[in-house]
Amino acid sequence: MGEIIQTNLFNEQKDELQQAHLNAWVSNGYKGTSIAATGLGKTRIGILAIKNTLGEDSSKSAVIIVPTENLRDNEWVKEFHIWNLDHLLPQVEFMCIQSAHKLAGHHWDIVIIDEVHTTLSMIYRNFYENNLWERMYCFTATPPENEEYFTYLHEHAPIIKITNLNEARKLGIVSPYTVYNLGVSFTPEEALEYNRIDKLFQDCTDELGGHFNAFQNASKFMKSSNHPKKKIAIIYYKMMNKRKQMCFNAFSKLVIVKKLTDMLSDRKTLIFSESIEFAEQIQTVLDDCSVFHSKMHKKDRKDVLEDFGNIDGVRILSSVKALNAGLNVPDCSLGICVAGSSKALDSIQRTGRTLRLKNGKKAIYVNLYVKGTQELKWVKKRVKSDYTVKWIDNINEIEY
Repeated sequence: MGEIIQTNLFNEQKDELQQAHLNAWVSNGYKGTSIAATGLGKTRIGILAIKNTLGEDSSKSAVIIVPTENLRDNEWVKEFHIWNLDHLLPQVEFMCIQSAHKLAGHHWDIVIIDEVHTTLSMIYRNFYENNLWERMYCFTATPPENEEYFTYLHEHAPIIKITNLNEARKLGIVSPYTVYNLGVSFTPEEALEYNRIDKLFQDCTDELGGHFNAFQNASKFMKSSNHPKKKIAIIYYKMMNKRKQMCFNAFSKLVIVKKLTDMLSDRKTLIFSESIEFAEQIQTVLDDCSVFHSKMHKKDRKDVLEDFGNIDGVRILSSVKALNAGLNVPDCSLGICVAGSSKALDSIQRTGRTLRLKNGKKAIYVNLYVKGTQELKWVKKRVKSDYTVKWIDNINEIEY
């Protein structure tokens, strides 16, 4: 009986929070952005906004803009079924931003934009500039880090309410979790090559004006047809990329991923890489592992996600960026970021894939990085706002 009361209380708190976001949108003239952490139920909020707008008028229309096919074809449609609002579907379009930005001259009564941060680049802004709507409601996990993107979003859909991941954790909207940052080492051969590349990079940095000016100067010199330092700028960018790729694809990460998944063998696991090649390489060293990436055939991607979502299906999914958002598998309780950017948003999204609430679940998320490299700085930057982080030197320090 106690568990039922606790579940009902949780649902009441979640309903109230969702309604608070919806009320803030209404109060702002049916225009705004909710910063919504994993587990808040942003799809339900969006669907309620659509229901509020369409009412019983079959002539009204809505469009939902998303960044991935999984969100477009599965997650949002599924929510309409869950909340018994299937009758609204004939009035709702579902589109990926990759297609939506090509539209012009369209008009809707309401536009819902999921993961709005993915729609703010110069090319994708064509959607905002060339179409019309009566109401707009946008969602993302955290405000855009790019100041210019933030300003543009504010013009069209200012932030109206924030429920971030730390608040969601305190409210019990997501499962309890711990983030571990685990350092690994290059092989001796990799270390020699990294040091060679890093020295070239540092030499170019000095030639281009030092640490604070090199990137901007390199970009400027690259645009010139005959600048004397254009070759240095080219080398600078090449070494920057090579250094990054060496960190992302370090051999010891394969070893650690194998050890982690063996040690935590009872957990559904989602692994993030930065390249298809490395994601596929991970699959080859693990048992009971599938791979998911954007270059797979659509049917294969759908089959893989259905299999991973099945409690008796494949245990481990090795992915790239296509699953940063929109995957809802409550049984997944282990996330491993083999490689990632310095962006907090990417980290929050990836962590969120493992935090869907389930009774008795405690999630674990592990960031891997190569010690003594630039990758350490990237990890520090992307997790700086997460209060659960622990820095460890050995997988045996992980509590489970």
